[in-house]
Amino acid sequence: MSAQKKPTTYLCKHYQDAIYYRDKNLVEDLLGSSGFMAVASRQILGRDLPAEHLAMVEAVMIAVMEHGFTPSAIAARSIYMSSPENMQAGVAAGLLGVASQFVGTMENCGAYLVGLAKLSPMEQEAAGRELIAGHRAQRRPLAGFGHHLHSPDDPRAMRLLEMSRERGVAGPHQEALLRLSPLVDEAYGRHLTINATGSAAAIFADVGIPVAVMRGFAIIARAAGLVAHMAEEQREPTGRYIWDLVDHDIPFAEDLK
Repeated sequence: MSAQKKPTTYLCKHYQDAIYYRDKNLVEDLLGSSGFMAVASRQILGRDLPAEHLAMVEAVMIAVMEHGFTPSAIAARSIYMSSPENMQAGVAAGLLGVASQFVGTMENCGAYLVGLAKLSPMEQEAAGRELIAGHRAQRRPLAGFGHHLHSPDDPRAMRLLEMSRERGVAGPHQEALLRLSPLVDEAYGRHLTINATGSAAAIFADVGIPVAVMRGFAIIARAAGLVAHMAEEQREPTGRYIWDLVDHDIPFAEDLK
């Protein structure tokens, strides 16, 4: 039986007089000369992003950082009410909501955009129709499309796609998304907007962010938004109000008989 290979890391090393992020000296190479997302992206991806790619990543992070009293924010505020001594508890609770239904849907969308982008335009149309039909048959929402609030279009998505074209970042995954959009409208018999996570998925794929990592970027962005919710909760608590509202508006079923 062969010996198990000893694991290694490429992320960080430290000496008595120096700390390295990958092959960069933290003090001499990064502090004061690199922005947070430039360093974070390099740390996650193992490579420097070109300036235009980095600008689009920054734009996506800003676009998905905050969206009001979403499930993740409500969860964060409610847990903070129970555990005010631990801001991280509220943030962690909110981050659990960055998943397949909210915010984290860029991963779901990215997975099929990567597949579609490998096909010819004609093949994309056939595969797109099959994808949509499968989701409709299973009554599953199609990640990247539709929004309960923004109509007829999600302004965040439209601006992100516009910016990516302006900066020369738009590539085959955005093309696949835009080819899929009219097929979605046709299948549903009405216009469903490309939403922010749909545009984010296309942009991230076009700049080379792996699908399995996309949700990680969403987590980083939403963490900043949730810290803002915690800071506001400290000044203007809403947790008890949310609790009372739910307790009042969801009655015990037997009392309705």
